[in-house]
Amino acid sequence: MKLFSVFIGFICLISCSTEQNPNVGSHIETTASDTNTDKVDSSAVMENSSYTFEVFETPALGWGYKIFDDGTVFINQPHIPAIPGNKGFSTKKKAEITAQFAILKMEQGFVPPTISPEELDSLGVLN
Repeated sequence: MKLFSVFIGFICLISCSTEQNPNVGSHIETTASDTNTDKVDSSAVMENSSYTFEVFETPALGWGYKIFDDGTVFINQPHIPAIPGNKGFSTKKKAEITAQFAILKMEQGFVPPTISPEELDSLGVLN
């Protein structure tokens, strides 16, 4: 039941922040780097939060994310957490949802924000 409540709170946070807060948005910038990784900067700044995130695509793995705390990389997650192996998310959106969920957990005091396979399934981000 607690997991369901956290998930509902996460959904409310996303829907409220994208519709009502003009300071929340995403900036998309695609670049190619030396490591042949396409990066998509999709920083979502949550009100009164020092956390932001960036999703990126690695051709060999799929989509991953980085979480920043006041501009410093705090978490680099190139593959799906809590799942054996080194497979990334199948879509940019699934990586974004997971990064936002991780930030929500950190804002609630869960540092590091461990994410279970059940939570990933509840979020609908597993392939």
